Amino acid sequence: MTKKNILIVEDEPFLGLNIKQKIESFGFHVIAVVPSGDEAFQIVSEKVPDLILMDINLEGPLDGIDTAESLREQFSVPVLFLTGFLDDTAKQRIDLNPSYAYLMKPFTTDQLKVAVSSFTN
Repeated sequence: MTKKNILIVEDEPFLGLNIKQKIESFGFHVIAVVPSGDEAFQIVSEKVPDLILMDINLEGPLDGIDTAESLREQFSVPVLFLTGFLDDTAKQRIDLNPSYAYLMKPFTTDQLKVAVSSFTN
């Protein structure tokens, strides 16, 4: 069985590394951890992941939802948003797309594993 490839887009370096370690402990391969939508585009254009874990608040001009929408149009990659704050507008934007889901921070390792596994089975 080949390992599923996951891209992490998280603007807090420590948190990104922590998530990477957890994802790898679940048996997945993390392509990269990047802090911005621009860098996410660069990575995805080189190697399309099976899933993107995306923070909503990112470095640069695009937020995570804008980045996800642009990536979906070009590459059809599902996105699991990892966020500490979700207002009604953001929730509505996420709920409009069946290939999106979200997990509220702080989350447990088990919650992360269940959420990622629901996309990668």
